[in-house]
Amino acid sequence: MLDFLKFRTFYQKVINNLVNNTDFEQLRSKGNHTTIYQHTKQSIKLECRKAKNTAENEFIFVDIFITPHYYFNGNKHNGNDFNPEDCKEVLTEIFFSILKIKPSEFIELQLINLEYGINIISKVDMENLIEGIIYYKKTPFVFGANINTYKITNATPYKQIKTYDKGIQFINYPQYGIQRNTFRFEVKSKQAKNIRKLGIYSLCDLFSDEVYQKIGESLLSEWENVLIINLEPDLTGLKPTDVKYITEAGTIEFWITKLQKPYRNCYAREVKKYYHNLQNRNNLHHTIKVQILDKIFELLNGANSIQGTPIKSGIFKNEKTSSD
Repeated sequence: MLDFLKFRTFYQKVINNLVNNTDFEQLRSKGNHTTIYQHTKQSIKLECRKAKNTAENEFIFVDIFITPHYYFNGNKHNGNDFNPEDCKEVLTEIFFSILKIKPSEFIELQLINLEYGINIISKVDMENLIEGIIYYKKTPFVFGANINTYKITNATPYKQIKTYDKGIQFINYPQYGIQRNTFRFEVKSKQAKNIRKLGIYSLCDLFSDEVYQKIGESLLSEWENVLIINLEPDLTGLKPTDVKYITEAGTIEFWITKLQKPYRNCYAREVKKYYHNLQNRNNLHHTIKVQILDKIFELLNGANSIQGTPIKSGIFKNEKTSSD
């Protein structure tokens, strides 16, 4: 579930241990006051910030960059499942075994950037799926620069929503075992208040089951804001009026005109109407939502599908975690 993490520490003992770790080599300077180090064996980076008029290696804080899911797969890919227990084991190995930071010092590592996501094996044709994802709320998705395997939207200056066709991204690496119809949905946040909403303040919190439940709830909640049109709907047996509407609404031009309407909530009402008219067999948003819901349950506790259950806080709590 955890894809990218950026921690910041002001704790001098940890800072000294990091910059004196012989497994790191200095790459370059970033401006006059930041020095960048790279681990010689792992994909772990440090950005060390010093104040003006200080000695070369006297830093006021250090940022630590890690990619737990990639680390889990030998830094090759993030196209498979990565459950909370896997996350915890990886974090322990990285911070305790590799970076030599004691568990009692984990609280000194503040999380300031977080990226989390989930993979499903889509029942929907991937080309139709990725092409059809057009808006997050009212912000358009765009293809990544020079890459047509994923779409991204800058939901706010501090949050990005990403959707990936992982199967085509790694199609030349069959040894990774990534199924062709692997779809990945990700959320990236670099704003403290959004990270805090998940109950995360420091590295310590990433060992809490409740945090992963909140991450699951967040992924579902963010998917609710995605507009996906069906470019290849099955129109057999539908009324002519429904065929006409579904065909017209299956174009980005249709939604551009709705966004231009001056009426309040016009877009939101139209999205609701469109999904209703599609019904379940053509509603790609509903199909993917159910799969995301099932996958989150599987990763958290192996529970059975609860299709049709409304998304609400605490939906992923089970007897074990709620009684602890």
